[in-house]
Amino acid sequence: MVNHEWSEQMKLARQLDKWLDDTCSFATATDPVASSALSGWLRRRRGVKAGTPDTLVWHRKRSIAIEMKSRGGRCSPAQREVREALIKAGVEWWMCKSARAAMWALKESGVKFRAFVREDGSIERWRQPALEPWEVPRRDPSERRAMHPGLAAKRRDEARRRRERRARGLAATEREGAVSQSRQTCADPPVWVDQSP
Repeated sequence: MVNHEWSEQMKLARQLDKWLDDTCSFATATDPVASSALSGWLRRRRGVKAGTPDTLVWHRKRSIAIEMKSRGGRCSPAQREVREALIKAGVEWWMCKSARAAMWALKESGVKFRAFVREDGSIERWRQPALEPWEVPRRDPSERRAMHPGLAAKRRDEARRRRERRARGLAATEREGAVSQSRQTCADPPVWVDQSP
């Protein structure tokens, strides 16, 4: 099964194949995730860095890195470290939650896309989409943005269930305390006081 992030990476690859002008641009996806411990060890030995962005684009001497994330995804510490190093090296870095957002980020970075002449003579150009608030790309992963509505609803539901479990646990604890107290009261031996002279 393909997860959301990989699905969006595949969409982005198709978009780049179609719209990126190969006379002045080049793009590649990276694959720094190792399939086994041995594979990871070999990658590290060959210099593959943990946290490398998913897609790298070069356009007329400009370097752009795209870190794709799922709708609720966050950057790992390694990805944040690599981001800082790339920015110091002059690379533009974006965190994107959809292929549309990644194309939007590339346009914002100054990448020019090619145009196609259709059979009817009209020209087909890439059009910058209107993005949902949760979808707008970020240059800084710590920047707060709106959450995807489905994810926000899921998190609200999870928080509600946690509150309900906590309330049930407190009620059970109180009941156990009351039962324990009544048992202790019943189990206490009578106290005899010697009243002899």
